[in-house]
Amino acid sequence: MFYFLMCFVSLVALSTIHVRAAEDPLTSDTAARCEQILIESSKASGEWTSVHAAEYLIRLGMAEKTLDTFRAQADNASPPFRIGVWRVLAQAETPAERREKYIERIRDVLLDEQAIDRLHALESLAKLEAPIEYRSELAIVQEMSNPKDAGCSFALWRLHQQRPSVQQLDGLVKQLSSEDSIARLRAGFVLSQLDNVPDKVQTIVQTAMTDEPVDSVAYPYVASAGGSTSLHKLLKSKNPSDQTLAIRELTLRSEAFDFPLGDVLGETHPLSLRQAAAFALLKRSQ
Repeated sequence: MFYFLMCFVSLVALSTIHVRAAEDPLTSDTAARCEQILIESSKASGEWTSVHAAEYLIRLGMAEKTLDTFRAQADNASPPFRIGVWRVLAQAETPAERREKYIERIRDVLLDEQAIDRLHALESLAKLEAPIEYRSELAIVQEMSNPKDAGCSFALWRLHQQRPSVQQLDGLVKQLSSEDSIARLRAGFVLSQLDNVPDKVQTIVQTAMTDEPVDSVAYPYVASAGGSTSLHKLLKSKNPSDQTLAIRELTLRSEAFDFPLGDVLGETHPLSLRQAAAFALLKRSQ
């Protein structure tokens, strides 16, 4: 009798485990809350957080939820925010011809020497992986790859996309030792976006991360270039900006991580952190 009782208890336990495993870990209420955070914040005209929210929605397969808001701003957004608007539409629009139209708008800004948002255009073209189409464009990108230019890392990124070379990687590595913290930040970010970075470069990145003050604006971006281990360490930071970056990058890399995402959805937390947590929760449930 005891044997059969234990078998019954075991079967009930296994059944319970199976049901729990089969359940969606994201409740419908939490999912709705996450969508609300991203959709509502994507409507904040003129705010870069709206661009980030829209790009999260696009990565979640919800591009259609961004179109009305950003189409309405396409012809009247002021620089530099217009670049963000066009970048969203270059990812969200269909068919491809419509997306290309907005890439061309961004490219036109890069080609305009009088435009005040050329740096934003350069960065966005790299993020969109837009090829260098014209000789005049190539000349500008090469000029901006000068180590003293503010756009150096973004220019090297585009050149590396066009034709990967050790020269571009060396240029990015040198930016990690710049006296300008923003230059180090940009170099760290770009390096974090590259695939198959040689071990030699990774070693230099690890050294740069050790040398970078943890309270520097560049630190989380240099750390993100150090790979998954460094990103998991950033999660333990008490700085919401560090946590935001780590959550976003680990989610984009489809890597599991331990963080109380549901606990930071409340309005007492910074919007950027709430957006990243909402994105991560929704992505996990797909």
